[in-house]
Amino acid sequence: MLPFLLIALLLLAGGFCGWIYFKREFAVKRRGLLLGARLVAVAGVVALLWNPVMPAGGPGAGPERYLILDASVSMAALTPAGTPVWEAAVERAAELAAGGARLLVARDGVHALDPAALDSLQPAGTGSVFAEAVTVAAEAGAREVVLLTDRRLRDPVATAAVARRLGVSLTADTLPGAAANLGIGRLDVPAAIERGETLRGRLEIEGATGDDSVTVTVSLDGTPALALRLAAPAPGGTSAAEFTLGAGLDPGPHRVTARIEGTDALPDDDERAAIVQADPEETGVLLVAFAPDWEPRFLLPVLKQVTGLPVRGYLATGPDRYQAMEPGAAGVPGVIDRGAMERLLRRAEMVVAMGIDGDAAAFLAGPAARTQRLLLFAADGAGAAAGGVEAGDGLPGEWYLEEAPPSPIAGEVAGFGAAGLPPLTRVLPVLDGGGGPALDVRLGGAGQPQAALVLRTEQRRRIGVVLARGFWRWAFRDGAPREHYRRLWAAVGGWMMADEPLAAGPGVRPGAPVLPRGAPLFWQGRGYEGEEVALTVTDSAGAIVLDSTLTVPPGGSFTTPPLPPARYGYAVAPADTTAPADTTAPADTTAPAAPPTPFEVDSFTDDMLRLPVPPAELSVRAPAESADSRGSRPLRTWPALYLVILAALCAEWIGRRRSGLR
Repeated sequence: MLPFLLIALLLLAGGFCGWIYFKREFAVKRRGLLLGARLVAVAGVVALLWNPVMPAGGPGAGPERYLILDASVSMAALTPAGTPVWEAAVERAAELAAGGARLLVARDGVHALDPAALDSLQPAGTGSVFAEAVTVAAEAGAREVVLLTDRRLRDPVATAAVARRLGVSLTADTLPGAAANLGIGRLDVPAAIERGETLRGRLEIEGATGDDSVTVTVSLDGTPALALRLAAPAPGGTSAAEFTLGAGLDPGPHRVTARIEGTDALPDDDERAAIVQADPEETGVLLVAFAPDWEPRFLLPVLKQVTGLPVRGYLATGPDRYQAMEPGAAGVPGVIDRGAMERLLRRAEMVVAMGIDGDAAAFLAGPAARTQRLLLFAADGAGAAAGGVEAGDGLPGEWYLEEAPPSPIAGEVAGFGAAGLPPLTRVLPVLDGGGGPALDVRLGGAGQPQAALVLRTEQRRRIGVVLARGFWRWAFRDGAPREHYRRLWAAVGGWMMADEPLAAGPGVRPGAPVLPRGAPLFWQGRGYEGEEVALTVTDSAGAIVLDSTLTVPPGGSFTTPPLPPARYGYAVAPADTTAPADTTAPADTTAPAAPPTPFEVDSFTDDMLRLPVPPAELSVRAPAESADSRGSRPLRTWPALYLVILAALCAEWIGRRRSGLR
């Protein structure tokens, strides 16, 4: 079907070129030659789109052999004799290269290699993938491809299919087999647990061994905690066990590792690590009441129900004291200080702040500056200004709801005005329009309407400003008023969280505390989109391994180059460090720099846990009709065609200029 479409395209393009030259251009001499040059260029482009496989040489030419060396981690496994499989592969590669074979290396990509550099090459790839390598060899003119591999391929079917499609023969050279090997196939632990919660996990082992059972040691923060005895898995199967590490972990990150005891063919897959946050500071919704009243008591459970996110609530009981509304278990006091509250505010997905006056607004200005979802219950004009609304002093009296004005939540709150809800009190009048009112109230049910709730957007940020008090009275009553209370804050929470995935709060951090081996490092920069940040990564000895200034792209996700398996630390700062972070206070030159935040690149690879592919599945015989050919290559790999297209375009351009055409 494709050739017919391309022929139709060629005829259409040729007809259009002829119409241009004979109907639209001035009649000049040799315009037929100019048209011919353009048609040659068009035909060449159409041929590249078709990209047929062409014979790479004339009859009688001998086949060209390409050697693809597997440089994945599993090639470092030991044989029963105690020597690495890699040594035998390198010796065989040098022998075949000396016989005229060209050498390609498959190691997280395809690379050509000088055989003289074999001694310095080490197996470090995270998986054996050969379809791309066979394609590269075939397009370079290979007639025969030899794989030097332990045959633990991720893509055996695709590799054989590519060889058949491109008409090359494929064989897998014989290498010594590896000794028995086991690995930790999975280590599952929760990403976070609350205070007093029991840490439970599950692990699986894969591979083969000559023993009947296997011992796995589970450690917590480097200290062995459990020794599990598992039945040895059957070849190609798994053996699993669940474990419990108990309760009462201190708040903060904890490193859990599972390690297989004993020695086997490859140590890289004998251990896996995971990070568990006990009583994590990251939370979905953070409610903090700076002037506690009845509202937090009723709103906190509603937020838990309607958002489906982790919710925490705190009451300010002093200038440097915040009491948890639901204290932790196991006798742990639910009290935090100002510094801990600042960290919670920075990392929350959504902040609900109540009793916001001038002092509270000044406190929020720093840690909540990048919060993307902010709901403020203003106590005065300064509190409303923190949400971008200019408001006056509070107006006393009883204020009754009107019919809802047009707003993002109008469909959910329609009819509230006629529901006979208890009145609100102390409304702050809006002075500047303030954005979009979502609830209107009137004093005593008459007079000019005033906004009781304003919803605003600032670029990607969504802000709600509550300008009236007494919503809790709705929830205090059973029946319709309580249901209306739930519907109101469900609608506000739904609008704020619309199209937003649950994630950690604003900040630049790795996508996970343990990142996979061999992959680019994935980072999240929520709240920093479009800004330049300086990212520094150091190793366990404090040496800098990555020092980069970059702009966080829209969406906040970006990557940096892969790093070797190890434990690292990172620090992030604004790219412009010449301006002080707080211009209202003198810089504290005596304060020590914050230590780098830890993360790690896992040493685990599942490359050795795959069963070897039978050699017959990696054997492809070249088509008999092309046996006399030196090879077959796609048309796009032929430089001559590009030269013909370029020559035709240049000839047409020169001819048009000499004929007086533009």
